[in-house]
Amino acid sequence: MLDNLQALVDASITFKTIPPMIPILFYFLGTQSSLVNIKETFSNKDTFLYALLFQVVMLPLIGLVLSQVFSNSIFSLSIAIVLLAPGGLISGILTYFKKGNIPLSVTLTSITSLVSPLTTVLWLSVISVNLEGFDFNFVQTLLQLIVLIFIPYLIGFILNFKGFSFVTPLSIFLDKFLKIYVLIITFTGPFELREPLVEYFGESVVIVACSIVSIFLLQNLTSKLTDINKVDDRTILIEALCQNFPIVLTFSIILGIPEMAVFGVIYYLMTLTVVVPFSLIKSN
Repeated sequence: MLDNLQALVDASITFKTIPPMIPILFYFLGTQSSLVNIKETFSNKDTFLYALLFQVVMLPLIGLVLSQVFSNSIFSLSIAIVLLAPGGLISGILTYFKKGNIPLSVTLTSITSLVSPLTTVLWLSVISVNLEGFDFNFVQTLLQLIVLIFIPYLIGFILNFKGFSFVTPLSIFLDKFLKIYVLIITFTGPFELREPLVEYFGESVVIVACSIVSIFLLQNLTSKLTDINKVDDRTILIEALCQNFPIVLTFSIILGIPEMAVFGVIYYLMTLTVVVPFSLIKSN
């Protein structure tokens, strides 16, 4: 079945478009980051440190634990890697609807994206030790992620900081373009993988549901041990639940894990069905 999955991923028009789009996405994220937002977020160091640690430490730990719990599943490796992906565009949009802390959301997405090449390969090393049958090239994967994520993000940030005239109109265009692109692949990706999605739907839904519940419970438990306010609390929860769908599919392609494409699609759709209603319900 894995050979058939690999053939479907290789033949997918949607998946062929994703790797070239990743640098554009992170260039755009770089242009959306500002020193004003960063300084505002850093002014509350405890909140930011908690949010950052939850994203880069607690989420991967949840994925690693679930990969052991579901070690007999075809998706045991997938859940461990999916939770390594930084937050995406959708988290900022949903934070806005939920009246969350937008500077915190933007800064958290930016910082986790910036450090993701290093944090990803470090966690992949931990995963490779704990899961049999998984191996990867540390240096090659790190270089690929630096080229796809770090360099485009840094270019966008520097150009925005320097105030080049073309940055703002280009960013306005990319904002609309990327939202449309993500919306399109939200439909085309599942359509092209419809057969394995149907076949593995039940198995993957159980793992995703356990992931969502684990994130929700752990975030609520740990946030009670801190002094963060309710606005920051729901912002961090949205960031934790909204993993970057295109990045997950890119991980699938780079690491040669076709089943992760199936799992990533179901994870993305399920989290949207949970987080979107949560974000649209007016806060008390």
